[in-house]
Amino acid sequence: MKSLTRKLTRKQAPPSPPPGQGPGPRWKQAQKDIEALRRRMAVVEQELQEARQLNKRLAEIVDVVAEVLLPAEQRDEERLRAILAKYDERL
Repeated sequence: MKSLTRKLTRKQAPPSPPPGQGPGPRWKQAQKDIEALRRRMAVVEQELQEARQLNKRLAEIVDVVAEVLLPAEQRDEERLRAILAKYDERL
């Protein structure tokens, strides 16, 4: 995934127009499209990172809930305290 991201975000100049011809409207539009895609890719990467953090947080909450829902005789109180302490630190 990182290599794909690197390839997409690396600033590579598109090939130059043939000699004697300036960049035409298609060329300029292609450059605008490339820049728009780079900006969108940066936004998507940021959203993906946020989703990963939220998923990790949700997994931690599920661990706490699962431990609390266990019957008292099966519950590991030390583990529960450690999980809750870890959770409190992140708030």
